[in-house]
Amino acid sequence: MATERIPDRVLLAFGALLVVLSLVAIPFGGNDSSGSQTAAGGSAMSGAVAIKDFKYAPENTTVKAGTKITWTNEDSAKHTSTSTEEGLFTTDTLDKGQSKSVTLDKPGTYEYFCQFHEFMTATITVE
Repeated sequence: MATERIPDRVLLAFGALLVVLSLVAIPFGGNDSSGSQTAAGGSAMSGAVAIKDFKYAPENTTVKAGTKITWTNEDSAKHTSTSTEEGLFTTDTLDKGQSKSVTLDKPGTYEYFCQFHEFMTATITVE
């Protein structure tokens, strides 16, 4: 049984193609498609959170202490972003297109939910 050898120029072209594809597939600067930085574990490093399709996006957000966190409601339903820790923060009711911001200065992990849809939950980690 005869074995055909792959020409060097084909191997070189294939290797070059793999390099190009790997560069295109790697998001530069750790940015995801929304433009916010992503930390290990898929949490966002930006203070922007979208409320969309009855979910918080991203579900886990990591920010530095003192960063303004802004929720924007992109759903047609009303939503809130309310801390599970009584009185810590709430956006109050956000209609479609409305935004509200809070600033958290103390490091820790904070859970929050929507008062209208309690299945909607997410966390903010303040470093």
